[in-house]
Amino acid sequence: MSVGFVTAPAGERTLTVGAYLGGALELALVVAALAFGAYRVRALLLPGWSGAPARLAEAVLAVAGLIWVCEALGTFGGFEEGAVLGALAAAGLAAGLIAARLAAGRAVRPAAAPPAPATWGLARVIAVLACAGLAAAWMVPTLGTLAAGMDRADSLWYHMPFAARFVQTGYLGHIYFFDPIFLASFYPANSEVLHAVPILFFDRDSVSPLLNLGWLSMALLAAWCIGRPYGLGPQALIGASVALGSQSLVEFQAGEALNDITGVAFVLAAVALLVNGYAAGTRSVPERVPMGTQRVPMGTSVRPGVAAPADLHLGRAITPAALAVAGIAAGLAAGTKLSFLAPVAALTVAVIVIAARTTRLRAAALWGVPTLAAGGYWYVRNLIAVGNPIPYIGSLGPISLPAPVRDFQLRPDFAVVHYWNDTEVWRHWFGPGLDDSFGTLWPLTLAVMIAVAVLAIWRGSEPILRALGAFVIVTTIAYVFTPLTAAGEEGQPISFVWNVRYLAPAVAVGLAILPCLPALRATPRRRAAVVGVLTVLLAFTVGSLVQWDQGHTKGAVAAAVLVVACAGAVWFLRSRGALGPAARTRVRVALAAAALGAGVAAGYAEQDHYLSHRYENTGQVQDLDEALRWSRDIRDARIAVGGIRAVFTQYPFYGTDLSNRVQWLGVRGPHDAYQRIRDCRRWRRAIDAGGFTHVVTTFDPYLPGRMRNSPEGRWTQSDPNARVVLRDGPVRVFELRGPLDPAGCAGQRPLTQAQLHSVPNLSGTPNKGD
Repeated sequence: MSVGFVTAPAGERTLTVGAYLGGALELALVVAALAFGAYRVRALLLPGWSGAPARLAEAVLAVAGLIWVCEALGTFGGFEEGAVLGALAAAGLAAGLIAARLAAGRAVRPAAAPPAPATWGLARVIAVLACAGLAAAWMVPTLGTLAAGMDRADSLWYHMPFAARFVQTGYLGHIYFFDPIFLASFYPANSEVLHAVPILFFDRDSVSPLLNLGWLSMALLAAWCIGRPYGLGPQALIGASVALGSQSLVEFQAGEALNDITGVAFVLAAVALLVNGYAAGTRSVPERVPMGTQRVPMGTSVRPGVAAPADLHLGRAITPAALAVAGIAAGLAAGTKLSFLAPVAALTVAVIVIAARTTRLRAAALWGVPTLAAGGYWYVRNLIAVGNPIPYIGSLGPISLPAPVRDFQLRPDFAVVHYWNDTEVWRHWFGPGLDDSFGTLWPLTLAVMIAVAVLAIWRGSEPILRALGAFVIVTTIAYVFTPLTAAGEEGQPISFVWNVRYLAPAVAVGLAILPCLPALRATPRRRAAVVGVLTVLLAFTVGSLVQWDQGHTKGAVAAAVLVVACAGAVWFLRSRGALGPAARTRVRVALAAAALGAGVAAGYAEQDHYLSHRYENTGQVQDLDEALRWSRDIRDARIAVGGIRAVFTQYPFYGTDLSNRVQWLGVRGPHDAYQRIRDCRRWRRAIDAGGFTHVVTTFDPYLPGRMRNSPEGRWTQSDPNARVVLRDGPVRVFELRGPLDPAGCAGQRPLTQAQLHSVPNLSGTPNKGD
């Protein structure tokens, strides 16, 4: 039974120079091909766009192209290194060449482009400092991950196991089972695909701890683009940074595989593309301006006391191509995490409502079809597998849908609304939780967000701003009713502080549009006041982060300095004509080559450090530290894990090269339910059927300190073919030397009802996850 796995020498954890350069070359080819294709497609669809909005649209198109190609291959078992490399490179090149040919044959017309008024120099400086502060804050947990490995429950429970399963099996459309608690098997998995692609090329997860820094950068770019048509890009970036720098995002996203920042980046991208598409439409659609009035373009100030014409915005529309690309961004968000379904639905309604009555059906199609294409794959998979696109919902009104049973309840899934009038909970849980997330000024932050939304609806003037105000209100209400936002035993919503992150889209969009409101951008004094308020909110939010007390000070300072240095270098090169449209091609190529070389060299050092220390010493963060350390050099093993604690610590057992097949061992139920195995006989039969070489058993419940027993451990250890290779308290690692005998289970007690279904009145150190 134990034949087939090997214990590799420690020196093979890291990649050789040749293996690393090979993976880097493959990844670079894919990125270059997708970038070429996205650039040409964007130039075809949005020919007048340039600068930040153009780059944002290209990023959305490139990610969508990668997701679509991988889904097409993975549906039929073709998600493998060679196939993915060839298909992505071919798709990017083909899309670029076809788009260029179509553009060359198109009649020349004036291109609709969003305006780009000049921005205030001081606001640009503050925006750079805001980016530097976020870089420093996010770098602290990222460096912690690079020193020890990912440790957040969601990363280890399903985000990274999803990515590893995609790589191991070649299939994206299969239902993979991870737990009996939250039905993670049916979660959308766009972000996990993006983790899986680098794993294909490197056979390691060394890119994954850095991936969320990329989404942070995209979110900042999108925030800038929201304010750009008004000449307020820096101010919008500062506003969104309050959400991006909150404790609830920094603590759980930086250095991890959690994907809230991914969804927030795509929501901000969708909003930014809508705003710029609307602004481009205002420049390309002739207007009837009443006699005696003067048109006031977006981005210019209105003289105090002079109102804009009442019909100034009638007949304006978001350009069709911008609407479609924004729909792709929204679909990518919906295909990333269930909590983004409500924000995407709110944007969908907003897009249809602000369209002219005669064009609403067209607008719905231009938005809806790309949205479904970019995010619908996982829901269609669920529909085919279970008969229900969202298996967590068993009925829609009078319609009853098949749904798997959630067999084990870790804690009640209360929503915030459950405690709407409970002053004790607000005093002892919600208030402190919001203070942790947004700092001392959290009441002002949330009040400003709501006030902005109301003012946008009431006096937003432009339909797009009114629509975004409604988006903020609807998304906030949806958060209040979202399950798990106040999960925990009655009166003890221990999950509130972690799941405040579900509010991030509303906070980010609300504070990003704050400086864009007509009343607040009308005079220089008001614009300066807005910058001051947002800067104070950001300073209190980022300054209150607990990360500043967690070490890695030098790395954080270096990240901040690097951001400022890069901003200074860009300004200098642009002033000398080495960057921008007037730059010579050879100069741009040289700069790109230098940046690529530096990135490749830094990446090699990063992977060497990370893989050398990955799960070497997890300290107090993980209570299975010896078992995780054991798993690092095991290869090609089949490992069964058991016990509720193991649900949230599966990923490290895949090993450093991710070649181990790991399964939290349960039994299938109706409609693809996954349930805990109730007795010794069934447990041993399942182990034999799976051909496992090892078994790792943990304890019940997830929380240490109570009921630290291991029924699965007793069931396994009592068989003579199970040899204990590691024991740490209730945690045991077995090597199997032959099949386990179900007949030898006499006298072994089955699970109690509490162990099988739930453990009430949990307290202690909880699961920080969904």
